[in-house]
Amino acid sequence: MGFFSAIEKRMALGPLDDASYMPGGFFYGGAGQKTRSGASVSEFNAMQLAVVWCCIKVLSEDSASLPLHLFQRRKGGGKDKAWADDRYYLMHDRPNPEMTAMSFREAYAAHLLAWGNAYAEKELRGSLRKLEALWPITPNRVTVKRNQKKQIVYQVTMDSGRPPETLSKEQVLHTPGLSFNGLIGYSPIAAAREAIGMGMSLESFGGEYFGNGIHPSIVISHAGQLKDPGALRAAINDLYAGLGKRHRAMLIEEATKVEKLGIPNDEAQFLETRKFQNVDIGTRIYRLHPHMYGEFDRAVGFNSAEQFAIDYATKTLRAWLVRLEQSYNMALLDRSEYGTLFFEHNLEGLLRGDILTRYQANALAKRNGVINADEWREKENLNPIPDGLGQEYIVEKNMIGLGDLGADVLPKGPANET
Repeated sequence: MGFFSAIEKRMALGPLDDASYMPGGFFYGGAGQKTRSGASVSEFNAMQLAVVWCCIKVLSEDSASLPLHLFQRRKGGGKDKAWADDRYYLMHDRPNPEMTAMSFREAYAAHLLAWGNAYAEKELRGSLRKLEALWPITPNRVTVKRNQKKQIVYQVTMDSGRPPETLSKEQVLHTPGLSFNGLIGYSPIAAAREAIGMGMSLESFGGEYFGNGIHPSIVISHAGQLKDPGALRAAINDLYAGLGKRHRAMLIEEATKVEKLGIPNDEAQFLETRKFQNVDIGTRIYRLHPHMYGEFDRAVGFNSAEQFAIDYATKTLRAWLVRLEQSYNMALLDRSEYGTLFFEHNLEGLLRGDILTRYQANALAKRNGVINADEWREKENLNPIPDGLGQEYIVEKNMIGLGDLGADVLPKGPANET
């Protein structure tokens, strides 16, 4: 097997047949540890629960859609985008020949959010080991170990029957989430397996409840002995069981009596329990506000959309972004470049207020020499003013320093000279 075919296999989904991980496959639908509620939960099939899908989708999409830049620090302070560096292009535009930056970073973040770890193989070329591409590896196939020299290595499961392939730390981009040792992250799905299993069991119960239709259950009693009870049971199920048949009139002959058993759906607080499980997963595990995964009746009020965006960016999204940025810096930059080059997400788009608030804030910053006209225009996705006319910094002329207060009215002379 050649080098590139090995990369393609590591990029694929599974150690057995890739089709088994697709919707309808065994691992997608049922693999995983069984919970007390009876549902089997894994990082794959947990995403069949709508709230888990929504949380991972929201966080992975938001983090991947934010602009990611490679910056170079200026000697006198400040920073510039390192346009000429190939790694800028890899992370900003196309990490490998088969994926866009959005697709790669979204999948990478989704792995991190589901498994608590995200891995990508670094394609290194030549004697200088130049980074050419990044290929994602699904975390279920990676085992992190230390070799006899105490060096970190990554064992990647390949085809069934083949031994794992070992990659060195230099060959892997790895981002761990919350961790017990700083090396391997906890899986949020595994840690919250019981809560997710409860949600899946409730969903399964609801499906069976509406599918059977005779709700919640009935018992049919007869004064005498039925000649053919199986026929009566089959007839009732055929005529009345199922969502489309549940409101038909039931006709019972002779002394047959029908009694309703069980707890009605509303009394069992089925919907309230499902909502609680959604909050348990979406807010307590992924720290999203309820309305972001569809629980609008539990929405937390904010005075403005801008305040909500700031709260979401600082309390939920920022921790994931910092993890990603620091792992990019560690794995994609040389040690000699630390402190000079660094990756950083641009959160400006999330924190933008309404147009009046933005213009008032930018006008205040421009009047005080914080930004110039071109920097303001860049924030608004506008081109610079031609001929460099927008690069000048200005301040209000009537503003003076505290030490100069009253200098224009004090008499000049040796007594007033400092």
